Amino acid sequence: MDFPELEVLISLAQEGSFSRAAERLNRSQPAVSQALRRLEDELDTPLLDRSSRKVTLTASGSALLDYALRMAQLRQDAFHTLENLRHFKRGVLRLAANESVSGYVLPPLVRAFRRAYQSIKIEVAHCPSSGIPALLMDQDVDFGFLSYAPVHKDLTTRLLFRDELALVLFPTHPLASHRMVDLEQLGRESFIAHHAQTPTRTHLLEFFARERVPLKIVMELSNLETIKDFVKAGEGIALIPRMCVKRELETGELVSPPVKGMAIGRDVRLVYRTSRSHSIAGRAFLDLVGREFPEAK
Repeated sequence: MDFPELEVLISLAQEGSFSRAAERLNRSQPAVSQALRRLEDELDTPLLDRSSRKVTLTASGSALLDYALRMAQLRQDAFHTLENLRHFKRGVLRLAANESVSGYVLPPLVRAFRRAYQSIKIEVAHCPSSGIPALLMDQDVDFGFLSYAPVHKDLTTRLLFRDELALVLFPTHPLASHRMVDLEQLGRESFIAHHAQTPTRTHLLEFFARERVPLKIVMELSNLETIKDFVKAGEGIALIPRMCVKRELETGELVSPPVKGMAIGRDVRLVYRTSRSHSIAGRAFLDLVGREFPEAK
């Protein structure tokens, strides 16, 4: 059952004659008759009542007409949607990221994308890094951001940049004026930490355990901004991604002396399904990421 044959049925029903249907379809009248005959032969049922001088549909013809009209509308909607996407008039770009990426990496990317493609809707799922690969595999999101390379053959990962954990102190803390902080000094301090169980947190705990230095966590919070507020208030110190305290370090609200012997790196990666065919909006986002992170690999 080809769509051109269904168009013949629609035209016959709406025009009421073979000649007007042929004119509407820009086809010859014999060609219209042959198309209708092929459709009837395929379905093994008459679609027109040939005992009438007017074009009159049989019960089968009326039933098929209802489906044909719906298919024609769906076809028109599909063409309209694709045309809109081709010219970026509509569409959705779905992203997934953890708190640090959502708060400190995505905003400039999203703003740049929105300036170029204002009609594309952007949805950001804020979730732990551990859940992002599943969202990608279930095709609930187009792109995810992770701090590690997931082990899955159908996920492609692109390293955007490397970050590091930074020691952050309030400016009047006794260690704030030190050019270098020893790990043993940190063993006597009270730490404020994020409660999320991330690979970076695991590396940090393993590092302190390996160096046989206690890591005294006196408070665990669910929000990086809240952690920074407590550090500013002098309630403790913290080790958090440097990208998350860039503004506070520039304004002097917090300070970050280096820690001797501690270098815990943290990747920021773009991840997406290898086998997924990206939409036009998705390809545009990949191009944007390439421009914003030219050293990405």
